[in-house]
Formats: sequence, structure tokens, C-alpha cells
Amino acid sequence: MKKTAILIGLFLSICWELFAQRPINIDSLRKELDKLDRQKSSFSRDTNKVKILFEISTYHRLNTDSGFYYKNLTLELAQRIKWQKGVALAYLEYYDGNNIPKWSENVQKAFAIALKINDVSLQADCYGQFAAIYATQSNYPLAIKYFSLTYELTLKSKDYFGATNALNNVAQCWLQQGNKPKALTFFKKSLALAKHHNQKLVEAMSLSNIGSILKDSAGFEKQAIEYTEYSNKLFRMLKRPLFLADGLATIGETYLKKKEYKKALPYILEASNTYKKYNWAAKTEVEDNFDASLYGIYKGLNQPSKALFHLEKYNTLLDSLLKSEVKTQQDIVKMQEEKIKMQEEKIKIAYQNQLKQYTLWAGLGMVLLIALILYGNNLREKKAKNLLREQKEKVESTLSQLKSTQAQLIQSEKLASLGELTAGIAHEIQNPLNFVNNFSELSVDLVKELKEEIEKPKQDKEYIGELFDDLGQNQEKINHHGKRASSIVKGMLEHSRTSTGERVLTDINKLADEYLRLSYLGIRAKDNNFNSDYQTDFDENLPKIAVIPQDIGRVLLNLVNNAFWAVNERSKNGEAGYEPKVIISTELKANSQLLIAIKDNGTGMSKATKAKIFQPFFTTKPTGQGTGLGLSLAYDIVTKGHGGTIECESVEGVGTEFIIQLSIV
Repeated sequence: MKKTAILIGLFLSICWELFAQRPINIDSLRKELDKLDRQKSSFSRDTNKVKILFEISTYHRLNTDSGFYYKNLTLELAQRIKWQKGVALAYLEYYDGNNIPKWSENVQKAFAIALKINDVSLQADCYGQFAAIYATQSNYPLAIKYFSLTYELTLKSKDYFGATNALNNVAQCWLQQGNKPKALTFFKKSLALAKHHNQKLVEAMSLSNIGSILKDSAGFEKQAIEYTEYSNKLFRMLKRPLFLADGLATIGETYLKKKEYKKALPYILEASNTYKKYNWAAKTEVEDNFDASLYGIYKGLNQPSKALFHLEKYNTLLDSLLKSEVKTQQDIVKMQEEKIKMQEEKIKIAYQNQLKQYTLWAGLGMVLLIALILYGNNLREKKAKNLLREQKEKVESTLSQLKSTQAQLIQSEKLASLGELTAGIAHEIQNPLNFVNNFSELSVDLVKELKEEIEKPKQDKEYIGELFDDLGQNQEKINHHGKRASSIVKGMLEHSRTSTGERVLTDINKLADEYLRLSYLGIRAKDNNFNSDYQTDFDENLPKIAVIPQDIGRVLLNLVNNAFWAVNERSKNGEAGYEPKVIISTELKANSQLLIAIKDNGTGMSKATKAKIFQPFFTTKPTGQGTGLGLSLAYDIVTKGHGGTIECESVEGVGTEFIIQLSIV
């Protein structure tokens, strides 16, 4: 049976009301909200109100209209009082498995805030949602990666509930890929950590999931029941009826597998009644599984009327799911297979009942009837198999395309770009240091000569003056190149420092020149075969402009890196006479607008590709070389962070030019 706990663990790991340390009491929350509304407005009062609205929104998550109403109230209030953490929490509520790009955009907004305010707990929540996005797309390797990051952050911040739950989610991802040994390893790791830190809910979930896996392993049925009985005991103590229902179903199905039908029946009935009582969102899917189990039990107890009742109910629900709820080709194939199996079972039962009712004198008629039934069944099976074959081919084609696509996230784009700059900075800082060393050595020699000349009985004052002049010039050069090295180090520290969001007057020409050279040197340090010409065309009359230099620097570095990557890719084609080149230019327009252009003669892009480049997770680079977030973040920094524009002009096979426009006012 497809357990509800698995769905929650994988795709709704962000549903805090299911994993919270206490159940949500909606009446109590509304009373607290009314009490706050009667108080005088203050930042403390408003932040508490945001927290309560957030919990109410969480409670109504399964109700679309109410959920969106309270989500919007939470976001509007948090933005109005400028409480960044509240804004991020509100964004994390806007998840939608049917609209992955929008969901991703909201999580990115929350993640940017989490990095800005350095909130580790909030970053862990964002990683959990990134993982849920990948899990929803069945990209389990990346889901495991980001659930693991969630585990590391929650463990570091001593959030043991979050850490144990993250391990549970990693196990669920392995289970979805059919790797039960790996899943068991992580469930047991989660169980051990939960026991050590007294996390009873996750301990119960881990026990339940281990029991579910053992249930399907031959020879481990007894251990499956023992694990699940203990988890049920904890769920009863914690008053978690829905998780308890899953455990009851596991025990019932284990007894059903062992053909102990009388023992299985009360467990399945109690589980089914619990789901009906609480009107769970997955009610239809769970009930059809219970009907399948009840069909098997009543069939084993030789109660054909009840068996047929649940078989018919299962078929009705199955048809409904096929018409309205199947959303992927994989689901269609699976549901068709299940329907064929149920049809075969239904035909067998009908055939057996007819044998009991007909007498010997109707033998010939029965033979003809059976022949017709079998013939019709054969035709239906052939038709179904052909349909399944076509659908499986489509699914395999889709999966092969998905395997060639990769989307990656990075914890901090700024730290990643700093790593790319390291080699270039090391090369750049070596030049002024060489000058300092050389002129220092010359100064030592000049001091020796000066000392010798002074000690002579007859001094050459003109020569002594020349020595002093040379010594002074050396000190000026040492000072000049020392300041140059200091400037490079200061720039590196400024780039690595978390942005305060404050704008300062910045020399755009100097900033662009710095990142152009450092990008080139960094790429050269990683790839000795890389070679490209580059040049600047700066407007010397350009005034300083108020920007956030760390953010604009990140944008320039990303665009220049992409330009060098494009010309390098074209160079690999061995095109005769091709000379790779990257140009960065600035210009002051008459309408108080500053233009920054980054142009290359690389591979260029098609119109279809150009239309998607600013979308989150979209990348044209090979797997492992691009996150798909660089241009998306650059777009947000320029447009939302600085009120400017960023446009792209590209011709496939000719080159690409990105144009940034900022207001100097």
C-alpha cells in the first residue's frame, strides 16, 4: 500500500502542522488573534500576529481558498512591519506542486532573506523545500542532496526534531527509488538519533516505516509487526490518529500476507474508519487501498458477497482516479495495470459463482458462456497490453529526456563566485608584492651605499643627494604597490562579506575592470588551455553611482564568466580564423541612464533559449557546470534590487550581448 506517511515525509516535509511538537488548536489561535487585535499596535504585537496568522495558514493548507487568504494576510503584515523573517516564512507557505517555477521562485526569495539575516533555521527550511521540489519531480538524487543539507544545518543548530525528520526524508527518497537496504539504513539512523534526543514523534515514524519495509520482506513479518506495534503505542500516546491508522494498516496487511484473515480484519477496519473520521486529504487513494485489502480478507474468509462489494467499490474509485486525478504517464501505466488485475479477479469470481449456480444439464450452455467470457477477456487483455506498451514507451522517452536535464542549487552564489575569483586574485596580488620586494631590496643596497659615503673623510654631497632621491622614490613605489595589494585584499573581503543592502557611491568603470581581469585570471588558473582576448571601452566621464557594490559585482562576474565560457566553447569547434573576444563597455546616456554592456563573439543562443535564460533552474551548460540560478539572481538584483533593466541580444553562432541599464539619479 502507498503509505500516507511516505507522501508526507517526501513531498510535504514542510507541513509543520503534521510534524510540529504540538497539534494546532485552531480555536485557541483565533482567540489569541482576537486578543492581539484589541491591543495597541507595536512591533512586538505585530510580529506575534504574523506568527499566529502563519499557524492559521498552516492549519488551512489543505483548504485552497482559506489557505491563500491567510497566506496573503501573513505576507502583507510581515512586509508592512518590515519583519524579514516573517516575510520569508510567508513565502515558504506559497508552495504548489502543480506550479514548480512559481514554487521555486518563492523559495528563492525566502532563501535570499535567510542568507541576508544569517538565520540557519530558516536556511534549513529552505533547503527542505528545495529538496521537496526535486522529490516532486522524481529527481531523488538531488532531493537526497538537499535533505542532507537540511540535516547538517538542523544538527548544527541542535534542532534534533528537524535533523531526525531530515534523515527520515532521505530514507523515503531511497525507498521511492526501490533501494530498501539504503532506506532501512537511514530509517535506523533516524531512529537512533530520535531515541537519543527524546524525539518521540520521529521515533514513532521511523519505527512505522521500518515495519512497513519489513512487511514486504519474506521471513521478516514477525519483526514488522513488532516494530509497528511499538510505533502505534507511541502514536496513541502522542494522539496522532492518522499516523496510527497507517500503522494499523501495516499490521493488517502483514497478517493478510500471512493469510491470517481473522487477525487482519480488525486492523484494516479501524484504519479505514480513522481516515473516514478525519476526512483526510488523501482519503480517496487510501480508501481504495483499504477496499483492495478488505476484498482479499473477505475472499479468504469465504464471504463472497462482501468480497464482491469491496471489489466493485475499488473499481468505481479506480475509474474515478483514472478520469480526474491521474497527472503523469507513470500513474496512467500503473493504474491501467491495477485495473486489468482487478478485472481479471472480478471475472474469476463471477466464473466461480456461475459454476455453483448452474446444474449439469446446462453444461453445454456454460461451456459456451465461459468461452465467450474468455474470448472477450482475451480481446480486452490484448487491447490493454497494446495501450500499456504505447504508454510505457512514452514514459521511457520522457524519463530519458529528464535524465539529460539537471538543476542544481548552491548555498550561496556569492561564496561560489569568491571561489572562482581565488586563483585570479592570487595572480593579481603577486604583481604588487613583487614590486614591493624588489624595491625593498634596492632600498637596502642604497642605504648601505649612503652609509659608506657618509663615513668617508671627504664626502660627495651631490652623490649623497642622489642616493637620498633614489631612496625616496623607492619608498614611494613601495607605498604605491603596497596600497594596490591592500586594495585587492579589501575588494576580496568586500565581495565575501554579506551584503548590508546599503547603497554606496561606486566607480562602475573600476568595478567592471576589476571583475573582468579577475574572471579571466581565475579561468586561466583552472584551464591552462583557455585563451581569449578581452578589452574595455569605458566612458571616462562616468560619474559615481549609488549601488550595492557586492550585488552589482556578483552580476558582472556572472555575465563575464558566461561570456568567457561561450567563447571557449566556440574555440573548441576548431573554427578557422576564429579569435575569441570579450568586450565590456560603459556609457552615460542623455536621459541620466548608465549603460553597462558585456559582449562576446561566442556560441550565441537561439530565440527559444534566449526566452528562458532568466527563468530559475534553466541552464544551457552541461550537467554539473551550471546551477541555473546565476542569471535569475542577476535579473532580480538589477530589476528588483536597483530598479534597472537587463536585456539580452544574441544570434546563434555569432555572439551574445547583455545590456544593463541603471539610473544615476
